[in-house]
Amino acid sequence: SKLQLPYRRFREYNVQLNEEEPEEHRIWILKPQGGFNQVGIHMYSLATADIASDSATAAWLMQRVPEGTWVLQEYLMNPMTYQGHKFDLRVWALVTSLDPLRVYLLGTGIPKVSQWNYSKAVEDVKEPCIHVLMPGTNECFQNKRANVLTPYPTRTNTQEWFDKVIPSGRDFWTQRAWPSVEWRVVELLVLARDAILHVDHQLKRNGLRYKRVFFLSPDILIDQHGQATMVEVNVNGYMIGNLHKSFFPLHEEQRAVFRLMGGNGFPKQHKYAAALEQ
Repeated sequence: SKLQLPYRRFREYNVQLNEEEPEEHRIWILKPQGGFNQVGIHMYSLATADIASDSATAAWLMQRVPEGTWVLQEYLMNPMTYQGHKFDLRVWALVTSLDPLRVYLLGTGIPKVSQWNYSKAVEDVKEPCIHVLMPGTNECFQNKRANVLTPYPTRTNTQEWFDKVIPSGRDFWTQRAWPSVEWRVVELLVLARDAILHVDHQLKRNGLRYKRVFFLSPDILIDQHGQATMVEVNVNGYMIGNLHKSFFPLHEEQRAVFRLMGGNGFPKQHKYAAALEQ
C-alpha cells in the first residue's frame, strides 16, 4: 500500500541522505515526547533494503514505532570525537531580554563524553554506552569495552581539548566548531521568540517592569565537519553545581548565572544554612 505522506517523506529523506553520504545503514533514535534522562530511548538500524520501497519502509516503521506520541530523530553518524569517543555538549545560555534580543552564553561547552570508543557498526547500534550514556553508568565504566578517559575533560576552551578532539586544532574549534554552536543557540531563539514577542510588548505597554530571565541548557552534537546540531533543549533549569564535580565542576559558573540574573546574594541563607552543613 502507499505510504502516508509524512512516512513517504521519511523514506525519501533517507534515500537522499544515502545518495549524498552513503552509509552501510543509518541509525534512528526513538524517544518518548517529554522524556528525560535517556529514559525510554531506543536505537534502530535502518538498512538500505528498508528504504528500497514504500512497503519496506512501512514495515520497518510499523515494527518499531508503537502507539503514542514519539519523536523519531536522525542520528549523527559521523560526529566529532574526543580521543575517538563520542561526545555532546551541554551549553548554558541565559536570555535577559527578548526585544532587543540579549543572550549570554557560557564561554565553554560542558562535555559529556562516552567511555567507550565510538562505533557506528550495525552490531553496536544497541550499545547505549557508546551512543547515549555519557559519561555513563557504572556498567559503562566497568565493562571490558570501556576505555576510561583519565583525566576526564571538563571544559572545551583549553589547549588539551583542542589537541584531543578529532578533527583537532585550536583554529578548527574556535573558528568553525564553536561559532556553529553559538549560531545554533541564536537561531533557536530567533525562531522561537516570534511566538511570545507580543506578550513581551504587551507587558511593556502596560508598564509592568520586573525581572524576567530564561535559562536554557541545550544539548548539542558537532559533526566531523564542525557543524553543530541541536539534539534537544532542556528548559527545566537543571543546574547541578558541584554535585558531580569529577565530571562537571560547575559551582562557580552557576553562581555567575545567578549574578547575571540579578541575584543579590543569599538574603534567606539563615533559614537553610544549618541543613547545608549537615
